[in-house]
Amino acid sequence: MRRTGLVVAEPGAVRLRVRRAVRALERLIGLIAQPLPAAGAGLWIEPCRAVHTLGVRGALDLVFVARGGEVLRVCEDVPPGRARGAFGARAVLEMRGGEASRLGLRPGMRLRWIDDTRGGKR
Repeated sequence: MRRTGLVVAEPGAVRLRVRRAVRALERLIGLIAQPLPAAGAGLWIEPCRAVHTLGVRGALDLVFVARGGEVLRVCEDVPPGRARGAFGARAVLEMRGGEASRLGLRPGMRLRWIDDTRGGKR
């Protein structure tokens, strides 16, 4: 998971530093047995429409995102050992529990990925 970038939430221009998991093994491992992301950070998994929290070290906030960047569903403080998903999701943003509320992320907002490793947009 060497790909890093920013996720920008609009309106409001909230910026999050994220790692991006796109390869099958990266997506499968996700945050299993990893430290939880710091405040203002997360893991962007794509493609993905459902996740589990087996082996995760604490509660996660899960933000399910459609192909066009629209937030479809926000699941807050999902404890380890659970599964969540969203019909129509293309990606999920995983963050430590409490981050979605702190940042004001909610359904209907738009998220945009900015790839800072190549200086371009995605």
